[in-house]
Amino acid sequence: MASRKVEKLLPFSPRIKVISPKATAYIEELATLGRLELVRRKLKLKGLLGAFMVIVAVDDVKLQERVYRYCLKKGIHCNAVDSPDFCTFPFPALIVRYELVIGISTSGIAPALSAGLREYIQRCIPEDVEELLRELESIRERIPKGEKRQKRLMYLVKGKLFKDPHL
Repeated sequence: MASRKVEKLLPFSPRIKVISPKATAYIEELATLGRLELVRRKLKLKGLLGAFMVIVAVDDVKLQERVYRYCLKKGIHCNAVDSPDFCTFPFPALIVRYELVIGISTSGIAPALSAGLREYIQRCIPEDVEELLRELESIRERIPKGEKRQKRLMYLVKGKLFKDPHL
């Protein structure tokens, strides 16, 4: 579970620290490449000080609750995987393609629905979405803000996504 969460966060270039006596091969590789810090030991709550966000990916519900309560006291955002009661924020199902980021959340009620919708939406996104984003960015840089620019952008988006710019 921790590996999947790390994988979802990496495109945003965060500073990630994984604290665990054991690690997956994927986490090991990322640590070797300098993409995250791996601390091989059991969790000590004081080790979370200074964190912006903590993701608790353990099966131990009591530990999840301890970490959550500590984070609440220290003003740290906390997400305990599969325990919505011990979260200050839901971790969305993410779609990341170039600069397009889509987050889908059921606020912990039904993560399977979020995951299913993510798969569905991914199939709807054009393969050339990166090209479309670059084109839209170029237009935004060239045409001054205002109704003319907005209409041009929407015409282009609708034409690419729906094959009919008048929808």
